[in-house]
Amino acid sequence: MRPVLLALACLLAFPALRAQEETKPGKLPEDRTFAKLRGISYFFIDVVTSETRPEDADLRSEIRDAIELEMRRSNIVPKEFVGGNSELATPLLTIEVKFERGLGRYEAVINLTIRDNATIKRNSEAVLAVTYAQTKKAVGSSDGTLAREIKGRSRELAIELIDGLKKLQGK
Repeated sequence: MRPVLLALACLLAFPALRAQEETKPGKLPEDRTFAKLRGISYFFIDVVTSETRPEDADLRSEIRDAIELEMRRSNIVPKEFVGGNSELATPLLTIEVKFERGLGRYEAVINLTIRDNATIKRNSEAVLAVTYAQTKKAVGSSDGTLAREIKGRSRELAIELIDGLKKLQGK
């Protein structure tokens, strides 16, 4: 009877020991979100808005400046995307702001995407593919508060990306 109880106790204790092993502070879980970004040390930066109002040009430049600042602080080289051929400007980090305005509604969706060259095995040609994407929503009570929220959410997206890149380099 005792060997059966001992075997049963071992079987019940094994999952608990396994869970403790996975949560040890020195062991980081594999994060596949940023795995495709391994080896990237610079980005071309492009900021796009869904509307072409004059004040959106200021918003685009402020977002670009904030992202460049965060990257420079983390020793990642930012490069300005001049336009034209996006296949030559890779890896391309794009912040896209889609405004959703209505009566008394001031909202925007901010998409951060990274496009990089990827090789397709069947024809061995490099194509531009999205290797990372993240989205946040900004809500404000006026155009001014919405612009502040958009800048804040864009910066948060950039910081999350930079933190992910730091984890990759730390491994």
